[in-house]
Amino acid sequence: MRVQGTAGFFTLGVPPDQYDLPHPRLGLPVILFLRRVLLRAFAKLRDRGFPLATEREDSVTEQLFNVLENDLRQTGEIGGFNPIFYERVVRHAQVTNYNGQKLAKTPDLSFKLRDAGAERRPVVSSHDALFVECKPVDAGHAAGTAYCDDGLLGFVNGDYAWAMQEAMMLAYVRNGRTIAEHLTPAMAASNRRASLRIVRPLEVCPGLAAAPCAEAESVHLTQHRRNFPWPDGKGLATDITVYHLWHRCS
Repeated sequence: MRVQGTAGFFTLGVPPDQYDLPHPRLGLPVILFLRRVLLRAFAKLRDRGFPLATEREDSVTEQLFNVLENDLRQTGEIGGFNPIFYERVVRHAQVTNYNGQKLAKTPDLSFKLRDAGAERRPVVSSHDALFVECKPVDAGHAAGTAYCDDGLLGFVNGDYAWAMQEAMMLAYVRNGRTIAEHLTPAMAASNRRASLRIVRPLEVCPGLAAAPCAEAESVHLTQHRRNFPWPDGKGLATDITVYHLWHRCS
């Protein structure tokens, strides 16, 4: 299969009639369950004395990944998050963008549910996961530039999660930054509203599992229109819903 606009041959490794786009929704219960898992991982880092307030983004992500994969998933401490239901958590998995022109896009974390069904799901397995971008939001990393332009935009442009209908942004928040005071106005700027193609502005997710707690704000979501073509003539990419988890790291 050759995709128009690429310099060379690009294949997803599966014939077009054997996968569907978009991939099935993960659903809000899965998103909120993984929020619970992430909250527990942050709590363990605090208990072990990891300096969330001062460490760099890559260090926080690496240690968060270590707890998620080597502790929580292996022990099954949180019921349902174990090797039976989830494959290995991946950090910086290299994936291609929607047309194969970018060969090594690296979302910070990805969670992949195991297929419990008897028949293979009609998906592109390497692109079927909850992809998570992690970004600091503090005095040196603005919600508009670092979080939106360097992080969120990748989901809108099809750099990663291009086959999915949902994705997640995870903020390491310091210096009292909040969604209301920093992310909302950043997204409201006219240039960013256009580049992010926002069709559903920031709103709080429903349910107690999305509620604020001492360590994190309420889970918020936005919806974005994507205007790139899917491979194999599968049409124009559908909208993507992005969940925003802002965790206090001060």
